[in-house]
Amino acid sequence: MAQDFIYYSIKNLREWRLRSLLTIIGVVVGVVAMLIITSVAEGSTNEVEKLLTTFGLDKIIIIPFNIEKGGITPDIGAIQRPVSRLTQKDVDSVKSITGVKMTDRVVSGRPTLKFKDKELTAFVYGADSDIFSLFKDFYKIEKGRAYTEVEKRVVVLGSSVSDEVFGKNKVDVGNVILINNREFKVVGIMEKTGGALSTHDDIAIYIPFEDGKELFDVELAKDEVSTIYVSLEGGYEARDIKAEIEQKIASNHKVSMDDKDFSVLTADLVQRTISNIVELLSRLLAAITAIAVVVGGVGISNTMFMAVTERTRIIGILKSMGASELDIQLLFLTESIMIGVLSGLIGFGIALVVLLLAGGFGVPYAISPLWVAFVLLFSAGVGLISGYIPSRRASKMKPVEAIRFI
Repeated sequence: MAQDFIYYSIKNLREWRLRSLLTIIGVVVGVVAMLIITSVAEGSTNEVEKLLTTFGLDKIIIIPFNIEKGGITPDIGAIQRPVSRLTQKDVDSVKSITGVKMTDRVVSGRPTLKFKDKELTAFVYGADSDIFSLFKDFYKIEKGRAYTEVEKRVVVLGSSVSDEVFGKNKVDVGNVILINNREFKVVGIMEKTGGALSTHDDIAIYIPFEDGKELFDVELAKDEVSTIYVSLEGGYEARDIKAEIEQKIASNHKVSMDDKDFSVLTADLVQRTISNIVELLSRLLAAITAIAVVVGGVGISNTMFMAVTERTRIIGILKSMGASELDIQLLFLTESIMIGVLSGLIGFGIALVVLLLAGGFGVPYAISPLWVAFVLLFSAGVGLISGYIPSRRASKMKPVEAIRFI
């Protein structure tokens, strides 16, 4: 009997191809949106967790603006005109805190770079040599070595700077590049980070801190530092050290804790902030998805009502031959569920193609088998719910009246 229902449903869907296709499209939109939203949200969360794990839970970043008051930068440490400035005094204050193992100063700017016949502008970071040991699990040297504290006019490049930034000109260890018309020798090239959210680090350019101060002297105030990185001794909690750092820098800047003109970032703070953003976007897009699904469900109901009307005479014949109300109801429910399942399968295929294409442009995503199963069951459920009232109406028809319908 079940095979007969399925065969009859397929026959009707093929007979009314255009109407079936238009009905399916309504649900497909919702399915595609749902899968893309959940996959990108989960992929972004996984990427952030991976990045923070590599970054380390014992690390703290201090930046010269308050992100809680709407300060936004596309690039932590990038040259900007912040509300306040971090200084060497702030670095010394942080160093004096019990539990702080290492601090690393960074200054940054966007000078002109030239290698052979290719010239461009890019962010360059002047950093203490400790930055490579501070983030040894993240900044790995693939070729050459990191620079030392006593060296000058040397540079370490991200993998993309070496392979792609200068076009056909590949930069290798031992080559010399011009930064604001000053010669810098390449001593190291970093490994590719490989993360969708960390591609910026593949175009990073690091020079010694003193070279950076000299290079960006016009843009920086005396003793100004763009960013301060901190690592902690074992056994110390980042949130506890964070509070003490905030108190010391607030005192240096002569501001209250409520009016901080700087931010102290820890891994758990960044993770919570990004998770909140992802959750907010997911809820917003889920509402949009729900609207699309409702529209699709209404489309299925409309199609099934039309099918009931068109097949009134057939319903009368089937009931006169002994078909029960349940048989008639299952007949139409099978068709509406099949529309939902087909919508789910087509939606999954489209979503998969979109995600693969987006992944090629660096968009993180993670396709969860549980979510795929849920979406397929969900689309079948939409078909079931949408087809219930039309199928029940069909099952309640009186054979004599239905068979006389023309």
